[in-house]
Order: sequence, then C-alpha cells, then structure tokens
Amino acid sequence: MRRQQGRLREDRGLSISRLEERRIRDLAVEAGFPKAGFARDCAGIDGVEADSSILVCCFSCKRQEPDDLSTPDDPHGLIAPFARRNYYKTAARMLSRLAVRLEGELGIPHKSMRVFSNSRLPEKRLCLSAGLAWPGKNGLCISPGLGSLFVIAGLVIPRALDGEPDRAEPVPSRCGSCRRCMDACPAGAIVSPGVVDVARCLQGFAARPDALPAEVMARWGARLYGCQDCQSVCPHNVGVTTGNHPVLGEIGPSVSLRWFLAQDGAGLGSLFHGTAMGMSWISKDALVRNALVAAGNSGSAGLASSVAPFVGSSSPAISAAAAWALGRISGKGAPGVGKS
Repeated sequence: MRRQQGRLREDRGLSISRLEERRIRDLAVEAGFPKAGFARDCAGIDGVEADSSILVCCFSCKRQEPDDLSTPDDPHGLIAPFARRNYYKTAARMLSRLAVRLEGELGIPHKSMRVFSNSRLPEKRLCLSAGLAWPGKNGLCISPGLGSLFVIAGLVIPRALDGEPDRAEPVPSRCGSCRRCMDACPAGAIVSPGVVDVARCLQGFAARPDALPAEVMARWGARLYGCQDCQSVCPHNVGVTTGNHPVLGEIGPSVSLRWFLAQDGAGLGSLFHGTAMGMSWISKDALVRNALVAAGNSGSAGLASSVAPFVGSSSPAISAAAAWALGRISGKGAPGVGKS
C-alpha cells in the first residue's frame, strides 16, 4: 500500500505533454470512441484533484433499426434509443481497458484513473469544454457528424496537461434560427433555447414512481422509458451514420405491453438486469406505471385484462395509471379527461 501511495504521489508530480495528449486521444478513438478530447476547464469540479486532467469521449448510440416492433394484436411500449442498450456500461468498460493501455504506454497507473459515464460530474459542460460539441436548444450536446445521438464518458487522469489542450476551441453553434426541437417537445418543456423545465419534461418523469398528472398521461404516448422527440426532429441527427460495435444490455426498441404487465418483480428484474434500465435510480414501479399509461394510449381493448389487476394497487401511482388507462381503453376517458 505504501509503495502504491508513493507511486501515486510521484505520478502527480508529472504532466501530460502535448505529444502524450495526442497519443491518448488517438488511443481513445482506436478503442472505439468516434471523438475524444481534453476538457479545458477542470477547476472547481467536486471530486477532481486540481492537478488532474479530464479526457472526454463521445460514444455513439446510433443504430439502424425500427422504433416499434408492435403488431396490431400486440401493442408495444417504446424505449428511447439511448436506453435500448447499456451504452454507459459499455463505454465504461472500454475506458477501463484504455486505462490499462495507458499504463503500459505512458506509465500512468491505471488504478489511479477514474472512469466516468452517466456520473455526477458535469459531463455536458466537460464535453463542450473539450471542443467536441456545441450546446443545442434542447439542452443536449450536438457534435458534428454525431448529432446528439451519443453518450458522454471519460477518464479523470491524475496528471495535469502541459499547457492548454490541443485544439479545444469551442464548437460554434449550428442551430441558427431553427426551433424544431422546441416545437416538437410534447410537454412544452423547452421553455427557451437551451433551457429545459425538468418539472415538465417527460424524460424527467420516466424513472420516478410519482403519480402522473392526467395531462401528462394524455401526452405520454406509447413510451415505456425515455423521450427523444426533440432529437428525432433535429436536422443534425438526420443522415448520421456513425454507429458502434455491439454493446451490453440489449433490450431492443420496444417491449410487448401484454408480456410486460404479466411479469412480477423478479421477471422485470431479470429483463432489465445489466441494461440501462436496470440502474438503481430507475424505479420498477415507475416502469409499470409507464406501461399502464402506454396501454391506455394504445386504445387496445385486448389490453384491458392486463391493466385491470393493477387497479387498487398499493402504489397510488400505479393504481391511478391503471384506472386512467381503463378509461382510455373503454373510450370513456378518465374523470375530467377526454380521449386525445
């Protein structure tokens, strides 16, 4: 232990040269990240030592596949593209392997490096600081050639850069006067360019087991998890072809609502284990509630028997969603809400 601590102290006395910086970026791209760069401003970030540098990587979640595998007799709940596979865990594993390689090539102890993906670090800010993207009006990072169809990951390296990062100038915005993302938001959550009201955003509701307001359920559509309407209409996501190699935790674009609602807690746990929807902060009750709302919006009479058992659930959010869904399916609507 003392030897390891001594090596870490010695390592912190070193810096990353411009040549080493370029080599690290090249190795990140070789590892499978379409874009990589070093953040310019790492000061004041909780948990990051002042003499560290931060490598930021973009990992594409673009796949060529249908968005809905429903059939007329088997409506599905839809999963947003970023959650169909565990891109976060895949990126983290790629970075762990990269850290081992950096130790071999540059002598930086791999155990001294910190991998992050979907973390508490200000990942969007770091991505912008690294010159990899510009801030979109939907509050997401948009990168040339990738659009917004990527997740952010990276490495905190216990060495400071020797000077400013190479070619880390901010990417100028290409949104111009376009406001398609703002107009497409089903909840009107993008209240001004780059500002999202999380209290209205459907994605914000997706993981919390709260009772949904009737107006939110009416706008929910067939979603099981995630909302990506603002990205679907973005011109910078049209024609994006950069994809990725196979990743962990594949779920697919949609899940049968009839099948989903027939599962107990263990069945859902098995389905989502190791996936992006299996994270501890995503409530299973929220997913069941989402499926019930999606079933109601499908209008499929065949799902009534799947929804009915949830009326009177011990979870107020689930019980309310089931009652609302039965009203939609019957065509009578929920109290005070017409069918839309």
